[in-house]
Amino acid sequence: MEGVYHVVCHKCPFEGLYGSATHATVERTAHEQEYDHRVSSLQIERPTPPTEV
Repeated sequence: MEGVYHVVCHKCPFEGLYGSATHATVERTAHEQEYDHRVSSLQIERPTPPTEV
């Protein structure tokens, strides 16, 4: 399984998908500090594609 991180603001249209937890945390924290908005993040698991044909 590979993770994708969804970050979304509850006060404005800011939203993003990030391939690493570090990048998602940096973007979330920066938005919270710059705009004083409440922001949530969630790790979304992507299933590994089946190898059987």
